[in-house]
Amino acid sequence: MFERNPWRETVAGVRGQPPTFVVVLLVGLALGLIGESFVELRPLLALCRLDARIWEAGQLWRIVTFGLVGEGGLSLWSAVELVIIYWFVVELCVTIGVARARVLLFGGIAVAGTAAVVVQLAWELTGGERSHHAFWMIQGQRVVMAIIVPAFATRHRYTTLRMPLLFDLPIPSRWVIGVQLVIALLTWAGLRDTGGLAGVLAATLWGATAMRSRRWSL
Repeated sequence: MFERNPWRETVAGVRGQPPTFVVVLLVGLALGLIGESFVELRPLLALCRLDARIWEAGQLWRIVTFGLVGEGGLSLWSAVELVIIYWFVVELCVTIGVARARVLLFGGIAVAGTAAVVVQLAWELTGGERSHHAFWMIQGQRVVMAIIVPAFATRHRYTTLRMPLLFDLPIPSRWVIGVQLVIALLTWAGLRDTGGLAGVLAATLWGATAMRSRRWSL
């Protein structure tokens, strides 16, 4: 049984001081969420988002920056997402090491962004229409979640996850990836975000396969 209280751990810091890259990531995501409340900051945030200007204007930096700024504005759920990200990333730092966790996260963002852009571009070149919600499924904290959740679930695949954030329900870790994929497909069915779906699938595959590789083992 993997039973933890991320709220208490976040406040009390019982896992020790978080690595610098975790702090930078969380600050970037939080500033992105807060910045959407200010009209003056929205153009700056828009420069970091994943969109068609990657191939239309050659703005390649977006393939990485889109995962470093939060999206969707401040809400109770966005606060919960940040707590979950903090807990999972710190837990991965403990189990696989800070350097490997950093590669897992930032490498996954780049892989997911590249997959999303390639699939979206191919979709449009073959006559597909661009959804008004293009790339919504992997903007900001969503791509981070898509990477770290399957990574954690794979690393602890023989355990049961139990947290207050999940209503204290005992959930076998090996179910988590399947649940994530079902949610992604249902979201795609509503938004028709083809590029975003490709990004989620790439992020999920990256997170899961990285944890199964021997070079990630302690």
